[in-house]
Amino acid sequence: MSEEFDVIHNPFDPLDGAVFTAGSGPKLLMRPTGDCARLSLRISKDHLAKAVEAFRQDIPSKIGETSSTAGKTALCLGPDEWLLMAPESEREGIATRFAELSEQTTHSLVDVGHRTVGIDVSGPAAALVLNSGCPLDLDSLPIGGCARTILDKAEIVLMRLEREHYRLEIVRSFAEFVWNFLSITGREFDAESS
Repeated sequence: MSEEFDVIHNPFDPLDGAVFTAGSGPKLLMRPTGDCARLSLRISKDHLAKAVEAFRQDIPSKIGETSSTAGKTALCLGPDEWLLMAPESEREGIATRFAELSEQTTHSLVDVGHRTVGIDVSGPAAALVLNSGCPLDLDSLPIGGCARTILDKAEIVLMRLEREHYRLEIVRSFAEFVWNFLSITGREFDAESS
């Protein structure tokens, strides 16, 4: 007996519609980043130029660096590991070009969009709130830098987009936990304003 299953094209977003502000100004603003294509790339640095052609944007070779243009971002997370993000509309084209690349070089491109969500954290209190659960010295993380780290008990990828603007990429099952952790810490700034 065969069964039919419904295919879910837009997985449940645990942060759909969520926005958090705290303090005057506000000192802290958090919101989900929305959907995008998220792809985990593993390839030898010797073949990185071919990956750049397939992604159609620069891919940094130094761990902790990012490259962003035209809605695409590439993060170097390890000696042979990158997180590639692009508009949802470009997912298939990128996957097709990397599939063609497999005839020339060994690599792995895995779609991780179903497992990951993003949170933007900005404002004068952003670093302080993040450091309440993250061991990194955020003052030493350069603008355009990234790191794989933890926030309390959750593994995250942290990007510093501007002086007071960060983006977190989190495994979907930890998204509410991270959101609640940051919200609870951020409420202290509401108390200061009272």
